[in-house]
Amino acid sequence: MNEYWRRRPRDVAGRPRWQSNVASLGTVILTLAAGALLTLTTGLAAMVELEQFGPSVGGIVVFKPGVTATEQWSVNAQIAEPAKLGVPGETAGPHCILSPSVMALGGGSLVIEARRLSRPPVYRVHWAGGHTDAGPGDCGVGADLVLDRTELMRLVNVAGGFNNGLRLIGP
Repeated sequence: MNEYWRRRPRDVAGRPRWQSNVASLGTVILTLAAGALLTLTTGLAAMVELEQFGPSVGGIVVFKPGVTATEQWSVNAQIAEPAKLGVPGETAGPHCILSPSVMALGGGSLVIEARRLSRPPVYRVHWAGGHTDAGPGDCGVGADLVLDRTELMRLVNVAGGFNNGLRLIGP
């Protein structure tokens, strides 16, 4: 009779003698999936926030005169119209060419005047200095331009960074 009572609760409950690890395996898989999704969403959120970083308003890119730049590429910049406050159109508006090799010969600087946080970020800059191109696409010795972040950063890299000119202390 003792043997009958030992077997009876297992038979009534319908459970096997040894419980399987299926439940714990499912928990592990769900935990790993949740961790992977959390990592993915955190990474994507960080990428979106990193897109907002970039040059700040007031930054100056200095092209020192007489420094020879070997870059032969150029940037096609949109000339900012005062009525539009520097907001670029699709392809409308006049354009001019910024050639780093020509800009470095005469010297000059780009000052970041405004920034619009769009995708990609757009910057309104002011060029003052020598000519920007040897051909008919020259912006002249002074111009207000609109550049996207990629174009601006290419010019910054050629010039050697922001605010790399002579720094004076005092008035």
